[in-house]
Amino acid sequence: NYSDFGSTINFKLASRFKVTENFNVRGAVNTGFRAPSLHQINFNSTSTIFDNLGNPQEVGTFANDSRAADLLGIPELKEETSRSVSIGLTGNIPDANLSITVDGYFVRINDRVVYTGQFQGPGTGTELDNLLRQANATAASFFANAIDTESKGLDIVLTHNATLWDGWRLRSDLAGTFSKTKKVGDINASDVLRNAGLVDTYFPEDSRVYLEEAVPRTKINLSNSLSSDAFVFFLRNVYFGEVTEATTIVENQQVFGTKLVTDVSVGYKATPMLTLTIGANNVFDIYPDRADPDFGNRSSGRFDWSRRAQQFGIGGRFLFARVSYTIK
Repeated sequence: NYSDFGSTINFKLASRFKVTENFNVRGAVNTGFRAPSLHQINFNSTSTIFDNLGNPQEVGTFANDSRAADLLGIPELKEETSRSVSIGLTGNIPDANLSITVDGYFVRINDRVVYTGQFQGPGTGTELDNLLRQANATAASFFANAIDTESKGLDIVLTHNATLWDGWRLRSDLAGTFSKTKKVGDINASDVLRNAGLVDTYFPEDSRVYLEEAVPRTKINLSNSLSSDAFVFFLRNVYFGEVTEATTIVENQQVFGTKLVTDVSVGYKATPMLTLTIGANNVFDIYPDRADPDFGNRSSGRFDWSRRAQQFGIGGRFLFARVSYTIK
């Protein structure tokens, strides 16, 4: 029993079946919950936010149980609830020095907590206007159980080990993640919000895009490590799927293309305890696509890259040297 939202009952059923000595199948079905965090319930702040046209405005984040939330018809926070199913298999092929892991999953989350859009004051001296003025804000946002979501995905990992010549060893790891999250059903809005025509502010279009399309649905990582008693050569390639600019203006929802980022390093074991390494992360200096100024996504030239979609960092190539000393 929780003081914030009451009681919850959950279950989990999991099983594993050993098909052969080197092949296993596993699965699980369960329900779950997540209580609203302290900041989602109690956080209050006013900050400067830039709108889609690059104009600044002062937006107040009001506690979910505040008077402002009550006036707008924002329901009090309750726990998120979930149902999930997963199935996977693991296999080893000893003759090929190969291991395989595949896992698929489906998760349904009801009453997911999200950050709302920005509710503007009527500007007619109402109680809401007074509350906004007291917070030095022109708009208000809240945390709310606004939507239900479904996530499904597939994770695949292959590992291969090979002994080559004169003590040289090669380890290769291929890992792929393929996932999709989407909003399902109607927005969980109160009658007050619906009657006021504020449902699209409660969960706006940019929030939907950010949830569903602003992070890569596909990510593939291929790592190779060639080593001997004295040297380690490392090569990693990471593929990032495309993402979409999270904005409420549909024609400005720019799609940023797929990218491949490469890391390399060379290590030398000078003594049993001392290792020297040099390398480069993102050795080919790859960047995400720049935000298109024709789409109005650069906040009047303030930003070259999107602030509303992420694949990987914009730091470019990073060179490094590292000294490691192990105390035994």
